[in-house]
Amino acid sequence: MVRYSFFQRCFPLIFATCCLLPSVWCQSEESPTLKTQIDSYQQQLAADATRVDIRLQLAKVYLQIEAYTQAVAEYREVIAFVGTVPNHNPALPKGYYGLGLAYAGLEKFDEAIEAYQKAIQDAPEWAHIHAALGAGYASLHRYDEALDAYKTARDLKPDDAMILHQLGNIYSKRGKRSQAIAHQQRAIAILPTLASAHYQLGLLYSQGNRLPEAISAYETAYSADPELIEALYNLAQVHIRNGNKQAAREKMQLFEKRKVVVKPIQDLRGALQRTIEPTQRAGILANIGRIYLKSELYEKAVSEYEKAIALNPKAVEAYNGVGIAYAMLKRYSDAIDAQNKALQLNPDFTEAHAGLGLAYLMKNEYDLSLKHYRRVVALNPQFLEAYLKIGIILLNQKRYPEAVSAYQKAIELNPDNAETYHNLGLCYAHQGKTAEALSNFEWSAKVAQKNQENLNGDVVKPMFLLETYYMIGELQAQQENYKAAESAYLLSGLPKAYNALAQLSAKIASTYQKQSKRSEKLSAAAAYAQTAIRLNPNIASYHNTLALIAYRKGDYQIAETSIRKAIKLDPKNRNYQEGLKQILKR
Repeated sequence: MVRYSFFQRCFPLIFATCCLLPSVWCQSEESPTLKTQIDSYQQQLAADATRVDIRLQLAKVYLQIEAYTQAVAEYREVIAFVGTVPNHNPALPKGYYGLGLAYAGLEKFDEAIEAYQKAIQDAPEWAHIHAALGAGYASLHRYDEALDAYKTARDLKPDDAMILHQLGNIYSKRGKRSQAIAHQQRAIAILPTLASAHYQLGLLYSQGNRLPEAISAYETAYSADPELIEALYNLAQVHIRNGNKQAAREKMQLFEKRKVVVKPIQDLRGALQRTIEPTQRAGILANIGRIYLKSELYEKAVSEYEKAIALNPKAVEAYNGVGIAYAMLKRYSDAIDAQNKALQLNPDFTEAHAGLGLAYLMKNEYDLSLKHYRRVVALNPQFLEAYLKIGIILLNQKRYPEAVSAYQKAIELNPDNAETYHNLGLCYAHQGKTAEALSNFEWSAKVAQKNQENLNGDVVKPMFLLETYYMIGELQAQQENYKAAESAYLLSGLPKAYNALAQLSAKIASTYQKQSKRSEKLSAAAAYAQTAIRLNPNIASYHNTLALIAYRKGDYQIAETSIRKAIKLDPKNRNYQEGLKQILKR
């Protein structure tokens, strides 16, 4: 069972679209962080405690970070002050409405309903208050009253997708399937990405034995919200009923795979509901952010980390996590600022230095990146990732001996990382140390093969491994180990590997005494060159290779066509121009 907060159950879009909050409460993408907003509002209230507008904004932010107890206190302050100052009366329904939302977040639904009713007395035309009242009644299973409240909300705002969706849910609770379907369809027509409405349609269609429509609805629900894994489970059940066992098996397998990621988030959200203390809540939100970060859902990670920081401004790990998420979103200034705040709280926080190293590396500011990664290994000599990043930076800066030292340390910490051996091989190759380079490239290939054998199912070769085989081919060719070079080039499969194979085969052909063997090898060389061109037709040197081979074979027409293509791609290359002249003479 999914564990959602009150707002996720009743108002799933409240923070995404602010659909149940007044438009002035919505936060733009360029707004300052939640903590910055809280600090600003608190400072303004310290200077003038009578600023009801600022207190309402502060309370709204508390709602956003699910700090419901703090929100209750601020809304009570608003209500108490407005009662003594008549000219602030427009703020009264906002105060009661917000108070109701805060109580609902604390699952104090009777108090929430009372607050909504008081808000309605002063703002009966405000549809969202009636909708919130309906949600309160629904939470207490008072569905007749909920239905009346939602109908009023719909009549006041007939084009609000969320109100229509929630009204559809109440009709479903009352067993009125046709009305429920109609309202969910209207909600989707207004907001096609409303995943919860598609999911409800899936349930309703399934109940009515409208299986193809149920399948479509569940598919759309999951596509709109990949955390809605219950849609996958229900899809599997519907496919079984529809007689498609293979589809059912696939959806169930996907459900089990996604559950590994999503269920911990659901469990943490359940724990969040049961936790009141702000520091503990901040820790839970940071853990949710960490899962999103690991899943590469960086926007979601930022949202959860910012809530954690707003609840606990001393949450060092949250600053580090949000900094990494910012870096992956290419918000480098924000990333650097977040990591520096973490270091203000803990100057020796290794992960923050690593985060700064990453941000500067992604900005191509290598010296600053290197500085922080060196600080990481000084603080924690076992920090593997730092050595790998140091190696990359030094390799890019052509500081090969230093890079070798970094990669050797990385191998000491983890001897099973194939890419480390590959990069170490590059360092040696750039220094002309052929034997050491070849040894490390070959070891990289062995380790990669071993790692793949330990995994179940087909595994795509990582890109570096294709480069590894190419480099083995190059080094073996240099040492005139032609058979080993051919084998490595073929394992690489890169366009440049086939081009190198073509050149190598043409070279080998020249060593044969028999014309038939030379011709056969040149034909093989031409085939390799054609493969390179097929894989990447925009490289002039590949066409030049084919031209040279065709010329040696006596295929002058192919040679001319190929060299002209090379010239078209690289018109300033004098060698190609000279090649064309030689071909035309024949």
